[in-house]
Amino acid sequence: MDATAKPSFSPSRRWLKWFNLIVGVIAVLVLVAMANYLAAGHFKRLQLSANSLSTLSPQTISLLQRTNKIDVTIFFDQQANEEIYSLTLGLLKQYSYANPNITVQSIDYTRSPGKAGTILAKYKLANLKDKNFVVFDSGGKSKVIYGNELYDYDLNSVLSGQSNSVRRNAFKGELLFSSAIFAVTDSRKTKAYFVYGHGENDPENSGHDQGYAKFAAILKDQSNIDWEKLSLFGTNDLPADCNLLIIAGPSKARFDEAELAKIENYLKQGRRLLVLLNNVSSGGDSGIEKVLTKWNVGVLGYLLEDRKFSTDGSDLVPAQVNGNHPIFKPIASEGLQIYLISPRTVFPTKPIAGARTADAPQVEILATTSTNAVARYKTQTADGTFEAHELTGAFELMVAVEYGSIKNVSTERGVTRILVLGDSLCFDNQHLDTAANHYFANAAVNWLVDQPQMLLAGIGPRPIKEYKLVLTPTQMTKLKWILLAGMPGAVLLIGGLVWLGRRN
Repeated sequence: MDATAKPSFSPSRRWLKWFNLIVGVIAVLVLVAMANYLAAGHFKRLQLSANSLSTLSPQTISLLQRTNKIDVTIFFDQQANEEIYSLTLGLLKQYSYANPNITVQSIDYTRSPGKAGTILAKYKLANLKDKNFVVFDSGGKSKVIYGNELYDYDLNSVLSGQSNSVRRNAFKGELLFSSAIFAVTDSRKTKAYFVYGHGENDPENSGHDQGYAKFAAILKDQSNIDWEKLSLFGTNDLPADCNLLIIAGPSKARFDEAELAKIENYLKQGRRLLVLLNNVSSGGDSGIEKVLTKWNVGVLGYLLEDRKFSTDGSDLVPAQVNGNHPIFKPIASEGLQIYLISPRTVFPTKPIAGARTADAPQVEILATTSTNAVARYKTQTADGTFEAHELTGAFELMVAVEYGSIKNVSTERGVTRILVLGDSLCFDNQHLDTAANHYFANAAVNWLVDQPQMLLAGIGPRPIKEYKLVLTPTQMTKLKWILLAGMPGAVLLIGGLVWLGRRN
């Protein structure tokens, strides 16, 4: 060896390599820091998952852009309710990503009893029986969503006798969470009144199937609307703070002329009315039909039957809905259905002769039967007997009326809005949670009182997709061998080949 030969890596060259390495690392760190700095001002999230249960609709994004600080607490037994908890947490994380002012914390009351007790005491929920809930808090104003409200259930198979079990078919997280955020951040005061005295469904009755306590809860809890009962007898007039008048299934007494005059005057002021008619077997006309005719709405006492869209003959699922109307736009976009019980025919009539078309109320059909529906009714003959009649065709089930609105023009007088359904039982305690009736009720109320934040397409129960893998006994045996022997055997084989390769 030549003792005078220089080493291939002199100290200077080694230091130069180390210097280049350090400079390269610093450069990479600087680039990462610059990228994060730029990303902070140009934030963009991409949803790559095919699961729509954790995505936010455009109107929720719009609502969150105007939302101040909100504290959200998920109060769940996480292990016992793993599925609903994971869906809830995943969706609420999207809310916090969309608006950093929304903070989300999870408390498992079985593992953290101390924190759980603090939350229950803070919101005065110590006696809460269902301990799975989500609470939204903004500036001391809070709203609680219970865990058992977050699912829609498919009752069709039970009603038809095909199954004894109720299947969860939709997740209502975004609908309820966005409604809760709207409720705790909206400063408006809205008031609804339920007319009583004619056999109407009672909003205070929670113990009877035909009570309206569940519907009244939707007004209060989801639409942020306070409500009271109201009698129009005698000198009682409609209160000045009445934003929505509800006539739900009058069946025992007719409205007298004085009451009808009060309702007519109320509507002429540009107000809002929800009419849910009783079916013919419950007493027929109640008198309110006289007011509706002046707003180009007709009502007939047909008994409707649509066998292909019914489970027992008396119930009925509309074959067609108006997906362009704000009430049904989100329902139709999600492919959901509503459920009616013995509905009457409600239809638009022609404007009164001589009335200008531009000045006439605008009546839109919202739902109809199929063309194969059958309508049965009776007429009284000259000798006092009744003659039965039967018609076949498509029949209207509900209409929406709007009068006084001009596109892109703000008018001093309020806009009159009326929603007329040929059925009142669809919103009662027994049927409100059937199909998409709960969501339909919420959308109807929000349209009537003009809360557009909750009406755009996209917010609705998200269908839950279930996949069933069916295997024959032979396929099941093969699958067991693959899982129990094939996969472990493959790992052992690869390990053995690697070991042999190293020995050689």
